[in-house]
Amino acid sequence: MIRCTLLISIILLISGCSINKIPEHAGLHLPYVQESLWKLTIEQWGTERFSGLVAVRTLGPDLHLVLLDATGIKLLETIMSDGGDVRVVFAIKPVRDRSLPEYLSKSTLRIFETVSGDVHCLEYGLTRICKKKPASDVERKEARFGPFLLWSVDYFYNKDMSEGFACAVLREPWKRSKVTLELFQSPSDL
Repeated sequence: MIRCTLLISIILLISGCSINKIPEHAGLHLPYVQESLWKLTIEQWGTERFSGLVAVRTLGPDLHLVLLDATGIKLLETIMSDGGDVRVVFAIKPVRDRSLPEYLSKSTLRIFETVSGDVHCLEYGLTRICKKKPASDVERKEARFGPFLLWSVDYFYNKDMSEGFACAVLREPWKRSKVTLELFQSPSDL
């Protein structure tokens, strides 16, 4: 029994190292993002760590982010390419030193990338990204590594789903972190 448990643990450890190598972009797309402004809240272990605004813009396959504090001062600007590479265009030192550019870019990309309408699950080895509909005005996208939940995103809609979501909450239970984006202003008003 101990050997079996040890063997399973070693296999999960070895294959777990490849979790960050998931081709997150295959079969996913950015349908609602062109230019939008969102209220951002980042929490960890139940404590709010940051609150501000994030401007999101797509240019072709690239996702551009500009992070602003509550007073409107630019703290960070990144570009995430279709391959998942994060390029920091601008970052103040405290933001750069805390690995916020990569964390925010990957979190935002997980939120805005959606699975196409006719596909319910995408598989990458032992990792699956699936979408669910727990309520009429809520959709969920979650990534699992075997039976373990890596992250999930809940999308909340105001009226029509074709207009896009008004709020999204990304949870990473193993990090005890939560990223919330609430639509600050509709894209047509910008």
